[in-house]
Amino acid sequence: MNKQQFLQELDRRLKLIPADDRQDAIEYYDGYISDMELPEGTDVVASLGTPKEVAKNIIEQCTQKHIENTAEQKTVKGKATVVWLTILGVLALPLSLPLGIMVMAIVFAVLITIGAVVFALIVSAVAIAVSGFFSIFWGLFVPGFAQKFFTIGAGLMISGLSILLVYGLVLLIRTVSHNIYRKKETEGTGYEQ
Repeated sequence: MNKQQFLQELDRRLKLIPADDRQDAIEYYDGYISDMELPEGTDVVASLGTPKEVAKNIIEQCTQKHIENTAEQKTVKGKATVVWLTILGVLALPLSLPLGIMVMAIVFAVLITIGAVVFALIVSAVAIAVSGFFSIFWGLFVPGFAQKFFTIGAGLMISGLSILLVYGLVLLIRTVSHNIYRKKETEGTGYEQ
């Protein structure tokens, strides 16, 4: 197989690679064969191998080159994305910092309000219980039989109401704290119960 036949066969076998790579390979082998200074009509397969073998090596090299180029472009693109996100983060700081502080202040205010409401309910329940017990005690010293029954009965009702209120508050606090504890526990394990 002479030089011209070799190059034509090589070109045919390299049809699947990009045109630029194919042209570079053909020009390289054309120059390489010319540099060998073989007499006209000499079989170049003995010196280079078959066009099939040469084409296989070229395709492997071309594929490797494109893989490396793609990886390099992805790395450059990824680095550019990180840089842009950093720039946007710095530029957004004057807006996001006050918003973050505002959100934290709102959450803090809501937590304090909930705590104050729970504290007020507890104090109210204790005050109602104390007033009920004082009403029972005061009923013993009130003049008149009907007034004694009325005052002691009102004191017993108020005391019972305060006991129910305290019991309800204890159940509410226990349920909320149990749910918060269970939620933290499931977040730690990664699944919900």
